[in-house]
Amino acid sequence: MRKFIMLAASAAFFLMTTGANAQQISGPVFDFVQTTRVQSDVEIPKDTVLKVVYDTYTGAESGKVNSTFLSAARFINMHVDAGHPQENIKVAIVVHGTTSIDVTQDAFYGEHHNGAKNANAEVIAALVAQGVDFYICGQSAAFRGVTRDNILPGVKFSHSAMTAHAMLQKEGYAIIPW
Repeated sequence: MRKFIMLAASAAFFLMTTGANAQQISGPVFDFVQTTRVQSDVEIPKDTVLKVVYDTYTGAESGKVNSTFLSAARFINMHVDAGHPQENIKVAIVVHGTTSIDVTQDAFYGEHHNGAKNANAEVIAALVAQGVDFYICGQSAAFRGVTRDNILPGVKFSHSAMTAHAMLQKEGYAIIPW
């Protein structure tokens, strides 16, 4: 039992001291997410093009921002903050399932969320403005009544999420499954 207490105390001390020394920052690209500066042992040459695609199928709670969209913003922020050129960071987000509603205009979103405003709209606009590609699964969209008339600007239709992933992987994108 004493060993367990010592181990727990050591772990708690480690977490407190590393957390106290961590520097949380907002930006440099998106001010709505924070990242932590890390002294990385993995070197990323500046000419490396980081290509990632996020897969998201579970929509956010009513009136909240989808956590996958925030993760994509964090990915960009942390690498740009670490000195990687933003033009060498390519991010795509493939939307399907209930996340299909998260990429719709307020009126349609509100019909599915008790009149709530779509909190994702501003985040999606900011991501699209910085070159993030959004692809909605045409199958999920059709099933949920999402059309080009009620989708947010910048969101592109794909035949399916599977098709979008196949095409992006062919272009060298690594999948981030959350």
